[in-house]
Amino acid sequence: MKASDYKIRPVSSLLFKGKNGTGKTIAACSKEFRPVYIFNCEGRFESVINYYQSRPEGLKDIEVDDYPIGSGYHALDKKLDAIIARPEYKTVVVSSLTSFIYLILNHLIRAKSGITRSSGQKAGRSIGGIPVNELEDYNAEDSAIINDLIAFFQLIKSSGCNSILEAHITPYEIVSLESGKREITVMNQILTKGKKAPAAVPAFFNEIWLFDKQFEGIETGKQKPHYYVNTVGTATDDCKTSWGIQSFDWTDKDFGEIVFSQLSQEVKDTPREDPNKP
Repeated sequence: MKASDYKIRPVSSLLFKGKNGTGKTIAACSKEFRPVYIFNCEGRFESVINYYQSRPEGLKDIEVDDYPIGSGYHALDKKLDAIIARPEYKTVVVSSLTSFIYLILNHLIRAKSGITRSSGQKAGRSIGGIPVNELEDYNAEDSAIINDLIAFFQLIKSSGCNSILEAHITPYEIVSLESGKREITVMNQILTKGKKAPAAVPAFFNEIWLFDKQFEGIETGKQKPHYYVNTVGTATDDCKTSWGIQSFDWTDKDFGEIVFSQLSQEVKDTPREDPNKP
């Protein structure tokens, strides 16, 4: 295909990152992203329900299933396959990457229970009677993220379905020597348990946005929260936008309307799915 023939479609893969309580799931369920399906691995959805019950759009076209950490991987994997076979949603959300990883690691611990290796040694490891993960489990974590989750997102995107992955962030230090002086730079990266995945995951997303919450007022208990999205990034957080979305304040506004209002008319008029796809 010639680059001049490449169509930028109004469908994207989005990485929503930020601290707890910054509105990531509420934003992902906004009107312009519906009908939306949420893989709820967090074990909490009350804030979304409370938010949209008081708004005109209500809870219409929001579907959610809970996947608790102890539920194992099979139910979630089965739903991934079902959506690939019939992608009926405009947007699919995984909330969140951190909880998805805990689910995977818990599944691996349980899968080893009662199994004996060929050496005759029992599979798995425990400390003080508490089952813990082994080094090989963290290799499986990286594989589950890239081979299952990211592959799933790419497949549904090709079918005209937006994909949103929510991720928490955590600080880490980069130590360097400048003119013989030890310099420490604190950066934020997405939070998983392994070492490879945090660096690899952002490369697969067109949009990487940082969510933030700030407070107006100084009196404790009476401060008004303001919700922001940063698409450019900061000195400690890398962000990017292929759609050209400008950073914005979406307090008391419809998140999706702000996002899609910034798309060019050419992008809006392009079909979400390639009509020439075999």
